Amino acid sequence: MRQFLLISGCVLLSFNGANAQMYSPTDAAVRKFQQFFNKDEKDSIFNMLSVRSKQLMPADKLGSAMAGLHQQVGDLKSCSLSRQEGGMSFYKSEFSNATLTLVVAADADNKLETFRFVPYKEATTEPADVSNMVLSTPTGKIYGSLAMPAGAKKVPVVLIIAGSGPTDRNCNSDLNLKSNAFKMLADSLKQAGIASVRYDKRGVGESAGALSSKSSLDFGIYVNDAEGFIKMLKADPRFSEVIVAGHSEGSLIGMIAAKNAGAKKYISIAGAGERINKTIRDQYAVQSAAMADSATRIMDTIMMGKEAVNVPAPLYPLFSPAMQPYMRSWLKYDPQEEIKKLQIPILIVQGDNDLQVSVKNADNLKKAAPKAKLVIIKKMNHPMKEAPTDRVGNFETYNKPSLPLCPGFAAAIVKFIKG
Repeated sequence: MRQFLLISGCVLLSFNGANAQMYSPTDAAVRKFQQFFNKDEKDSIFNMLSVRSKQLMPADKLGSAMAGLHQQVGDLKSCSLSRQEGGMSFYKSEFSNATLTLVVAADADNKLETFRFVPYKEATTEPADVSNMVLSTPTGKIYGSLAMPAGAKKVPVVLIIAGSGPTDRNCNSDLNLKSNAFKMLADSLKQAGIASVRYDKRGVGESAGALSSKSSLDFGIYVNDAEGFIKMLKADPRFSEVIVAGHSEGSLIGMIAAKNAGAKKYISIAGAGERINKTIRDQYAVQSAAMADSATRIMDTIMMGKEAVNVPAPLYPLFSPAMQPYMRSWLKYDPQEEIKKLQIPILIVQGDNDLQVSVKNADNLKKAAPKAKLVIIKKMNHPMKEAPTDRVGNFETYNKPSLPLCPGFAAAIVKFIKG
């Protein structure tokens, strides 16, 4: 498997201007882009951009970004307008190897002021007892799903925070992940009399429009969004307490937000127990020692506040110019230091068949927070499914959305909440 789901890659290409407004239909511009992209005419694409967009994405960086995107997803077969919101148009874009959403807006001169790709999400029908929950932020709306137990009066509510990359509220993405794990967890909690909220992160799914600019691709922004949901849930009279449950990268986001916004309990699910540069190095080392060395050199450069250049093609989705500011903001945090700051009940859940985050990470978190409860789930892998130890069989479960959650996983969470 070439992509690792813990690694961040929430936007394949991102550069937006401030306060973009759509003054004329963008269909013609999108058709031109399709032609230029498929013919590898990068200069023609660059000439379609506004002055602001050209400043954010100079010609050389745009060329590299387009080459990396084309390598990932192939030719652009079709684009169809799916919705309009906040002055932006959202196009379903079908490539040879993936389906993405193209977010576009034009300035007064009909130049592209907003132009980026985000993961595509099909509209889904939720059960009658699952309703929409929307967090309004200064730069857009974050959309989520609230699952309430039948006949609920005043119940605990769990905020479920997704991991890195384009992972949506159901634990699915275009990067080899169709698990429905968060949706299944929400259902298990509901059956146990516990409410839950899961949401599409900024820049993902229905929340694609909330990623308003290149600078908003920042780890702290994701923490702020989680804090916003916690505060909203704390103010809701339907809920007795707010519990935060973060998966993978969401574990670190969740532990910071839980402290800042005053959650009552915290749950780490397959969370890293070391700074992310070490985790990424270990993940790439499984594929290639040379690739791990390259990733380490790039991250060292980023941590020094410099821009890494000449990024190898296999590493480009993670270390593109658009992604480096986000990586720099993520590298500031050490999970062991952050979990020490929590003065609330903590549950650390880890699968022993997780090929992305090892049990060592859970042990590190436990050492940093000795009072935390540690539960190791036998045979559970990263997307919380029962899986074999061999890599091929393990990764095959990532794309089996009907496969149930690993036995004992949901029960451990319910026991912690009710205990």
